[in-house]
Amino acid sequence: MTTLAGFDDAVGYMATGHLYLSFMSGNSTQLGMALARGDARSIILSAVVIGAFMLGAFLGSLMSAVEARAHLPLVLICEVLCFALAWMLLGPWTAHAALLFVALAMGMQNANHVAIGGASIGRSYVTGALFGVGDALARACLGKTGVAEAGVYATTWLAFIACVIGGAATIEGLRLPAALLAGAGVVAALIVLSMIWRRPGVPIHGGGVQITSA
Repeated sequence: MTTLAGFDDAVGYMATGHLYLSFMSGNSTQLGMALARGDARSIILSAVVIGAFMLGAFLGSLMSAVEARAHLPLVLICEVLCFALAWMLLGPWTAHAALLFVALAMGMQNANHVAIGGASIGRSYVTGALFGVGDALARACLGKTGVAEAGVYATTWLAFIACVIGGAATIEGLRLPAALLAGAGVVAALIVLSMIWRRPGVPIHGGGVQITSA
């Protein structure tokens, strides 16, 4: 899920002119600078993308609350539908408008965080992963956790960076429609994995899945 966010951020940044589809800190910075410049077009674009993301977070959280046991595949199915809509609307709509559905999907994804070995991963942003590396290492030095938790966070960050590279290369070489199809393919694979994770014996807590080692 984190790799998908990195891929989408690169695609969104290059297709919309410096707006992200999952990194709302960056978009909030863009909004603030646009307000300072009085750039109405940038203000509207940034605000609409942020609004789409928040709407997705709202919908994803509702689905998690209503259908706690099956929320992971349910939210992912909604995500792949968002990618399909974005792809279909590329012709009649501008890239900015069509990609709002991807920002919506990324907001939904944050209801699907997964905890592995104490590390919360799968969200659409990685600032927390970088903090998690330092925090886990500090707690490991104090004997409160193992270094494996820091390794999970570090792997999450590296996966995000790797797929930013992949997203940038895809949109440069194959253009936006192919990039959206690739993103939809990743979500489809995640749906299959989420169904595997629903096997008996895997507990689910709140808005995420808790996976523990034996």
